[in-house]
Amino acid sequence: MMDELREEAEYVILSVGDMIYDTRTRSRGFLQKRERRIDIIQDDIYIWTVVWFAQAKEFQYFNNPSFIEEDGLKISILLGTVILHSINGDKNE
Repeated sequence: MMDELREEAEYVILSVGDMIYDTRTRSRGFLQKRERRIDIIQDDIYIWTVVWFAQAKEFQYFNNPSFIEEDGLKISILLGTVILHSINGDKNE
């Protein structure tokens, strides 16, 4: 299952300016910057800086992460816990 998700995640295209919606906290944010980081185990990983701008009142005390690892974000999009609104209009399906 995880291997299939990782393969499918390769087709999810993320861009600076894309909006993401966290379905659990009803938070909205923009992808601001992508950075390459070196990881001892995986070698190269990519991290997205997210600028959050809206959150449901009942979840206002939950912090949304300012940085999200790219592969985890893509898998969250595939699972539907995060909804991607691409600045390019791509559907990623």
